[in-house]
Amino acid sequence: MIATLFGKKKITEDKLANVFVNAVFELTAEGFPTIAAELNEAPEFEVAPELGAEDDRVFGLIVLAGNLLEIQRVVGPGLDRRIFSLGVSKYAQTFNLNCSELEDKVRSLQSLMSRLNFPSKNTVYAMSKAIFHEYDLFCFQDAYFREQRNPNPIILKRINTLMGYCLWNWSEVMDQYKVV
Repeated sequence: MIATLFGKKKITEDKLANVFVNAVFELTAEGFPTIAAELNEAPEFEVAPELGAEDDRVFGLIVLAGNLLEIQRVVGPGLDRRIFSLGVSKYAQTFNLNCSELEDKVRSLQSLMSRLNFPSKNTVYAMSKAIFHEYDLFCFQDAYFREQRNPNPIILKRINTLMGYCLWNWSEVMDQYKVV
């Protein structure tokens, strides 16, 4: 309401990408220990997966890919591609990775999430299912779910709840800021 009275704050694409990538790092640093603890302590697993702090790189990529997937649904065409490119570039620079290889990895993760969650478009559920696939958590489940290669719905529900905190509210960002 106030933003509409006085106008939106202006933010450049580069600064928005910086803020976004820093938020992904913060979400990874704070979110992965919680997710790992939930998975390690889940009584539905026959054997604990024993995820450690060093396993957070894949989680960070899932959070990055999920948020970049979500931005496509919120912002206009063109801006989503520029934020995608800038975000991936800044993420790659931080880890001294090849930008094009990271972009391919993010796109393959987005494709995986879309396939796993088809026909739903819920990004949080897609991110949770991607965690199961990327960490290959199926082998820790009981025989029924392991043979089907489907996540146990009880575990998936708890992970969905936690992953909801890892998704940026792009609608709110776009309501508060005008990207220039």
